[in-house]
Amino acid sequence: MVSPGTNLSAVAIVGPTAVGKSDVADRLAARLSSEVLSCDAMQIYRGMDIGTAKMMPEECSVPLRLVDIVDPGVAYSAALYQSDARAHIERLLGEQRLPVFCGGTGLYLKAALDEMDFPSGELEDERRTGYQELAERIGEKAMHALLAERDPESAAVIHPHNVRRVIRALEMHDDGVSYAQQKSKFSVPRERYHA
Repeated sequence: MVSPGTNLSAVAIVGPTAVGKSDVADRLAARLSSEVLSCDAMQIYRGMDIGTAKMMPEECSVPLRLVDIVDPGVAYSAALYQSDARAHIERLLGEQRLPVFCGGTGLYLKAALDEMDFPSGELEDERRTGYQELAERIGEKAMHALLAERDPESAAVIHPHNVRRVIRALEMHDDGVSYAQQKSKFSVPRERYHA
């Protein structure tokens, strides 16, 4: 429990799927007269209910935010999550309430709480679709080889089977940003909010 005099900006209940995080977060937020902010990359999407252990707003005793806010197939990123989450953080802190984060996507939580800079530019669905189609044609090993050719440093830190991340690294490379260099910035947190 939060002790009087503790200088916190947020509370985070994190861990793997289906361990009871949502229930704990809901009860804690109710006790703090606050709200739960989901930090789950799949719960963001409408209809992604199976396999995400998504708590439905009607099951919560407090408002549940950052759930079911994006249609499937629409590009969403940690940078967009950062903006959305920080709007809720600032609102809650302005109301003298402690935000309660709940989820398992560490990057989303870090994006919300730490000073993380993301490459500028919009997510391009067309470009991503092109890379996804290429991956289906040539396979994950060839996609990883393509990344290794263009950005060896990033290929060295991404597993060849993680096609989604390989594609993101290729997109970043196209924008003149190295995934590996961005990742190294994230490994040394610069706290914006204390959780």
